[in-house]
Amino acid sequence: MRGRRCSAGSALAALVGVFIASALISLAAAAEPDECATPAELLQAQAQLPHLAERLKAHQPAKIVAIGGASTIGQAAGSPDLSYPHQLEQLLAHDFPDASISVVNKGVPRQSAQQMLERFTTDVFAEDPVVAIWETGINDAVRGTDVDDFATTLQTGVDQLKNRAIDIMLVDMQFSRSATALINFEAYLKALHRVGDVAEVYVLPRYEMMRYWSEKNVFNFDDVAPDDRAKLAARVYDCLAQKLAQVIRRAVQ
Repeated sequence: MRGRRCSAGSALAALVGVFIASALISLAAAAEPDECATPAELLQAQAQLPHLAERLKAHQPAKIVAIGGASTIGQAAGSPDLSYPHQLEQLLAHDFPDASISVVNKGVPRQSAQQMLERFTTDVFAEDPVVAIWETGINDAVRGTDVDDFATTLQTGVDQLKNRAIDIMLVDMQFSRSATALINFEAYLKALHRVGDVAEVYVLPRYEMMRYWSEKNVFNFDDVAPDDRAKLAARVYDCLAQKLAQVIRRAVQ
């Protein structure tokens, strides 16, 4: 059903937001030097970023726009400066010291894929980026958006970006044991990855990476002091930034 809603939708969205923030924070609580490690097969897919590679080869400035929700803006960490787009910019500056790469953060909490798509004109195209990183899915799952409508929105966005010669990276949703007990993410994950496969667009498997970290017992939220939560969430965003930087390095070699 298009636009399906339930009477407890707002409360559920807020509750899942707490669960996701808790998952991010608790993930960082058991930090080790290799805290960002994941199985190699999770990052086997090769991103196609030909326009970024061309810019870097020509020593021209390159702009990346990250559009998404609360985790894009760095809400759990308490500051956009601790978000994964900001940390990604710092990593890319280190990896490509002779290049000028900027990462613009266009995260807005609690938006559906359709609401993000409606911001493309002002928040993506107006920035004239060479790469768009689109993080989406969780709010559609929370709201119960029709899965086919969700997939159509993603495909429309991908087509619009491609038509403007913008390289694309998709980021799927976050994993939380508590949230998955309430929300059916599976159908939305499959739809997002199906769109990526058909359109030959790279999808960062954030959900599987976070599930791996959870299964390895990195989650330890009960032992985290409230005062440490934002700091620990920032470390998780750093892990996501490191994974994105790794994918980008491989794509432009």
